[in-house]
Amino acid sequence: MLRHGAERLTTTRVADRAGVSVGTLYQYYPNKQSLLFAVLEHHMNNVAKAVEAMLQTAPDTRSPPDKFAIDIMLAAMAGAMRSLLEAGPTSATVRKSREQLVLLGQSYMMAATAKRV
Repeated sequence: MLRHGAERLTTTRVADRAGVSVGTLYQYYPNKQSLLFAVLEHHMNNVAKAVEAMLQTAPDTRSPPDKFAIDIMLAAMAGAMRSLLEAGPTSATVRKSREQLVLLGQSYMMAATAKRV
């Protein structure tokens, strides 16, 4: 997907790269979207752990966010990514979405870590 873009990603290419038959791939993932959702879910779980660890030690936050705030932020990002994947994104849309998701994350974490008076 990184080499050819989302437009040219096919289950046949994924199966070939993974060294399995397309039939085997379809036993686990009925279509391209379900495969992409599984990859996104796996990635977001890893990101959640990294974000939580990073924010606990970030020098520019007033107080580290709790796990719930991190989970909410990641759920918002995952929802946006799911909508993007369902729409069949172009490379330009992926780039623009990445910029907007960074803004979303930064803004939300700034608000979530601000000391309440």
